[in-house]
Amino acid sequence: MATSLPPPRKKQLSETEIEAIINRGGNVAPQSPEPDDSDKPKFFNIRMTVGIFERIDKLRAKRPRKPGSPKLGVSTHDWIVEAVLAKLTQEEEG
Repeated sequence: MATSLPPPRKKQLSETEIEAIINRGGNVAPQSPEPDDSDKPKFFNIRMTVGIFERIDKLRAKRPRKPGSPKLGVSTHDWIVEAVLAKLTQEEEG
């Protein structure tokens, strides 16, 4: 097994050099504005029956797809968010 010398040690700083570094100070990190909590995502689980899920899938299948894509035009998540927003608008207006 080959051995090698340890890496050279760094030069020890004198007390005056250490004091100069300490007294030099630094900058405070800039404070970023706090984000608006109303736009912050809130994660939760949702339970629904298979029948409701199948109805959502049938409606999703009616949406246009990207040309040549086998995927449905809108995700289940996006469809549910759209439905919730539509219901909120309906309730707020009525």
